[in-house]
Amino acid sequence: MNKQSAENFAISRAALRASRFGGMLSRYPRALGWVRRLMLPLAIQDENSFNKHFRFFILLAGCAMSDPKDLRALGILSRDLNAYMENVMDEASDKPMVWSEWNLSNEILRAFDVRQYVPETFAIVSQMAGSDAAVEMIERAEDEGMAPEHCSAAKTAVGALLSNEAPMPDVIISSSHPCDSVASSYQTLQYMTKAPMFVLDTPYWDDEKSFKHYENNLWDLITFLEKHLEQKLDWDKLREICENVNQTNHYLQELSEMSRAVPSPTSVEPLLLSWLGRMAAFGSPNGMEFAELVHANARERLRKKRSFINNEKIRMIWYDVPLVFAPLFPWLEKKFGAVVVSDFMGRIQTVPIDTSSPETMVRDLAKTHLYCTMVRHTRGPAEFYLEEFKKIIDEYSGDCFIFMGHQGCKGGWALRKMFRDVCREAGLPSLFVSSDIFDKRHVTEEEVKRQFEDFFRSNGLA
Repeated sequence: MNKQSAENFAISRAALRASRFGGMLSRYPRALGWVRRLMLPLAIQDENSFNKHFRFFILLAGCAMSDPKDLRALGILSRDLNAYMENVMDEASDKPMVWSEWNLSNEILRAFDVRQYVPETFAIVSQMAGSDAAVEMIERAEDEGMAPEHCSAAKTAVGALLSNEAPMPDVIISSSHPCDSVASSYQTLQYMTKAPMFVLDTPYWDDEKSFKHYENNLWDLITFLEKHLEQKLDWDKLREICENVNQTNHYLQELSEMSRAVPSPTSVEPLLLSWLGRMAAFGSPNGMEFAELVHANARERLRKKRSFINNEKIRMIWYDVPLVFAPLFPWLEKKFGAVVVSDFMGRIQTVPIDTSSPETMVRDLAKTHLYCTMVRHTRGPAEFYLEEFKKIIDEYSGDCFIFMGHQGCKGGWALRKMFRDVCREAGLPSLFVSSDIFDKRHVTEEEVKRQFEDFFRSNGLA
């Protein structure tokens, strides 16, 4: 198996220390709640030399995770994240290292005895370290020839490899979704590492023929992994993982639906946080317990007809990705009473997995993967975006639409006219912001906040 020197992973080690500290504090959720309330006003301010080392952790959870019960759930989720980073940096391990694209679900991979690494996660990990490492990795990738137009998540993955912040892979798994930027970046990563790579061929349409095509792809993936890892898939382990996935998705899907209530008992933050768990260890007992806890807490607020903030004033429908370099939700919640009731990344719409046999598991995993967030939108025609968008407008009582246009999401920007027309027909004010999820050089946090303030005031929302 591939080995690296002990001098690698400097940024990842700093992130792990910070994450462990946060996990330790979460054992005392009431005390952590008080600390967070004291620190939140400092974190909401624009980044400065004082707050840059803690603001990401404070802002990441938003106000929807302020209750001590939710903070306890956050600590449970951090166990998977910490274990993921520890495994990535465990250079003494003889287990094969498998890279997997971030927009894939890794239930099958987790049924092998391997370590896994999602290259795009480094962009998030670097923020946890309180550093500007994401920008440094992007610059490193561009200096080596990656186009500025590439998605910054893809550039960060390449930059991390060039900077010895990524483990060397034995095997790589990629796909034809969600975009050409990601697909082409994995060709670059394969060229740089020389590792054997399997590319899942994502179907364009939503029909049984398409599902069967992807199911056959998954069988081919299993054959590929068994050959290159010299292991057999553990079907009993996969069954356990799939049962956890079913329960986790049940809780998160209901959480998505709860936001239809006015006021909303929850927001997008716990759903986005579940993405960290999805990339680290989807189908784990910790991830299921996290989902169960945040679901129960939101359900209790729903029963009492309470919002998670004191005064809900603006209900936002949010498409494309959130800013990671500057999580905006706590600022929006505190300053304007603005909550995200439905969004592009967090909304869960999946199918249950029949665990009665290997054949049914692979069949339903294919459907679950194709209904995963972003995958279900980006792999086909514009209608895959628009029909769900219209349904959200009808059901979630939104006051406005926010399109946080990541510069790397060319497919999303191509739909701007269609989104605008749907909003105009529905009488829904819309804001389109040009941004970059990880690269703060594209547009500053201050400029993004100014655009929100102007938009809310000009439309009589604030």
